[in-house]
Amino acid sequence: MITREWAAAAACALLLSLGACGGDSTGPSALDANAALQSLALGMGTNGTSSIYGPSSLSSLAPQLDQINVTIDGKSQSMFALGLRETYPTGTCVETLIIDPLIVNPPGRCTAPPFAFALILWQSHSANSRPDRLAMIAGNAGTINFADLTTVPNAVPAFAIYTDGQNDVWVSISGTLTSSVSATSQSCAAPLPPYAKSGSCKVATFDEEGTINLDPFSGTNRIALVIPRQTIHGIWQTITETQTVTLPH
Repeated sequence: MITREWAAAAACALLLSLGACGGDSTGPSALDANAALQSLALGMGTNGTSSIYGPSSLSSLAPQLDQINVTIDGKSQSMFALGLRETYPTGTCVETLIIDPLIVNPPGRCTAPPFAFALILWQSHSANSRPDRLAMIAGNAGTINFADLTTVPNAVPAFAIYTDGQNDVWVSISGTLTSSVSATSQSCAAPLPPYAKSGSCKVATFDEEGTINLDPFSGTNRIALVIPRQTIHGIWQTITETQTVTLPH
């Protein structure tokens, strides 16, 4: 399970790294995959989610990039989409995998690593600008349920953050997402995350469907993110040996 403290810390890291430019685009983007990933990297930042979860570089993922149609606040949006899946050695504990100097864990606690699954959706108008809209969904493969981080006492199974423009941010409070992930035989060149000492990477397919309700963190009203059932591409990284990483602050 993802502890509330860990999820909140990751959410804050993502929020602090975002500074979107804003935009009104709803149709398919004219950007190519490399430009879209360059924009995403700017949005996630070196101290954001990319330093906690996923490959240390996004540039090699261009062949796996799709554009899909979702509904946000009742409006159809075409967004770039990328799936990420990670598996770890048996017995891996997040308390020794990633050290956050701001969080003191009770002695002996061993929490299975969070973010075994992530889905990233975004819109961008320029390779040199942060995304205009960005949704980060994290949890586990299979069916995950979203809960309000401020009211769940001990743990949450998943969380999502959505940004629209520079100032409006929403955080998940309820909903369900069903994800079926299948690795292919095709290897990928995406670098392993910084806490992986060794591992491998395969191209994967992600079958997705769900609805996530989000409350405003700094937005104006509650919204819903609806993902009709569809298949996107991404990567599955199998980590075979880990090393401890301390998060920057």
